[in-house]
Amino acid sequence: MKACFLVLLTGLALLLAASDKRIVGSARGENQDLTLQVTLYLDPASVKDLIGSDLGGHFIVADVKIDPKYGKEIEIDRDSFSLRTDKNGEKATPFAPSQIVGKETLVVSQQRIGGNEGSILYGNRAPTVNGPAVVKDASSPGDQALEKVLSDKVLPEKKTDEPAFGLLYFSMEKQKMKDLELTYGDRGENRISLRFKAQ
Repeated sequence: MKACFLVLLTGLALLLAASDKRIVGSARGENQDLTLQVTLYLDPASVKDLIGSDLGGHFIVADVKIDPKYGKEIEIDRDSFSLRTDKNGEKATPFAPSQIVGKETLVVSQQRIGGNEGSILYGNRAPTVNGPAVVKDASSPGDQALEKVLSDKVLPEKKTDEPAFGLLYFSMEKQKMKDLELTYGDRGENRISLRFKAQ
């Protein structure tokens, strides 16, 4: 009886550990102007650990460090970042904190571009992009506090020759780390593409 109880207790502990598993990956890249280090938080529990909210389970959060090389001044623009998944070609750019939660929060649906399955344009399955946005009111005190946290932690947009740190919020969910690619910059030799390894 004692042995049976121990087996059940061990099984329960393993199940709890599995359900509490955090999905976090990291990557590093560079170009001629800067070094980029990114930690990606994929699951709601990890996102909640990072910012105090799981953002409804609809966001992947990137913790970014940008380090300019040789004292160069660079311009940080959050729209220079893009997160793409091999799973279905979905691509996302970062949301501003006011778009996630705030007095006028954007609720963005997703739509497939280029037609149906088997699109000629994309060879097989057409990628998904952000679709029409609907504004909803989100002006409760809790929402205001969360918007402040997101704003305080977001990657600043500025010109700098010093290292810069901050978070990026991508509207994407239920992804596997192996499918994700984060890109920084325009196409060309100065573009940085990152693939992530589990921490």
